[in-house]
Amino acid sequence: MALNGGRPASGFWSEAGQLVSAVSRAMAVTLRNLFRKPVTIQYPDVQRPYPDRFRGILALVYEKDTGEEACIGCRLCEYVCPPQVIKVEMRKAGKRNYAKTFTLELYACEFCELCVQVCPTDAIVMLKSFDLAAADRRDLLLDKERLHALGLQFEPSWATGNRLRDMQAPPKPARTEAKADAKGEAKEPAE
Repeated sequence: MALNGGRPASGFWSEAGQLVSAVSRAMAVTLRNLFRKPVTIQYPDVQRPYPDRFRGILALVYEKDTGEEACIGCRLCEYVCPPQVIKVEMRKAGKRNYAKTFTLELYACEFCELCVQVCPTDAIVMLKSFDLAAADRRDLLLDKERLHALGLQFEPSWATGNRLRDMQAPPKPARTEAKADAKGEAKEPAE
C-alpha cells in the first residue's frame, strides 16, 4: 500500500467499497433463498420428468415393423467412437447381416452421441434414463442382450440417427423464392 504524505492511497478505499458491496450482494441472495421452499425430489420414490430432448444411456432397439434386431453389424459406430468403447462382430445371414456380438463399455463412454448419428438403421439410440448405477465396473460392460433389454425397458429419446441427420441438413428454399430466382435469372440475359 503506497502512502501519499502519510495517507493511504485512494485505491484502498475503492477496493474496500467493492468488497463490502460484493459481500452484501452475496448475503442478500442467501437471505432471499433462506426462507424458500426446498425443491428436493425424493429420487428413488419420485421420478423427475425428463425434458423431451434428454439423452441418457445407450441401448439397442428392434425394428418396429418386423421385430428383428435393427443392428446390421456395419461397425460404423465402432469406427466413429472416440474412446473406442464399442466392439461389434458381424454375422452374415441369408437376407441381411446381423451383429454377432455387440459390447459397450459404458463406464468409459463419453455420451458424445456420434454412434447414434452414424447408425444407418437407427439401431443404437439414447434413452430417457440415466439411472444405471452399479457397485462394480463389470456391471457396466454391456453386451447385446443387456443393451436390447435396456431398449425395451426405458423410453427412447427423440434423437435417432435419421432425425439428427435431417436436423443438420440445410433447409430447403421456399418454392416461391426458387421460382422468383429462376424468373429473375431468365430475364437478365434478355436485357
